[in-house]
Amino acid sequence: MKEFSQHPDRDLLSVIRSSDGDAETAFRELYGRHARRLYLYCLRVVGTEATARDIVQDTFMKFLLKVREGLDVDSVPAFLMTIARNLCLNHKRDSRTVYMEPELVPDQAVEHSTDRDELKAHLAKAMESLPPQYRDALAMQVYGGLSYAAICEVTGESLPVIRHRISRAKQRLRAALLPLFAQS
Repeated sequence: MKEFSQHPDRDLLSVIRSSDGDAETAFRELYGRHARRLYLYCLRVVGTEATARDIVQDTFMKFLLKVREGLDVDSVPAFLMTIARNLCLNHKRDSRTVYMEPELVPDQAVEHSTDRDELKAHLAKAMESLPPQYRDALAMQVYGGLSYAAICEVTGESLPVIRHRISRAKQRLRAALLPLFAQS
């Protein structure tokens, strides 16, 4: 069994395609490299840990099938993010959950929570209040670790559009969270 930790993703794809004894080890290496970021992205989009884990597993299964079919993948992180994003969007569509605008006012009834927990909760509410296209682009950058170019590849949008969406998302988050810091 070979050690693949120093090999680039493209080399690992070749090993996986070959279906030899090292294919599983190569696949595990790719999974180890990319699963956490995909999970964080999925968690932000779907909101539950169990669903996010399921989507990550489905993402890697679809990825493995496509690679074994011989699909040429230029960027493994971007390809995985494309699959995960589509699965998340499908899940949200199929679950038909109604989302309401969250309030960004601190809940005074909870006295025992720490400042950090409160800030995380307000950040999550602020993220949910963003328009879906802003939230999606920002989540791919922050939680998915993708570059602007990779986000363009995943979404099919132009670079100026992605830059605009991420910039607006950050502006809205600052505006939503600034009152919390002004109270201190």
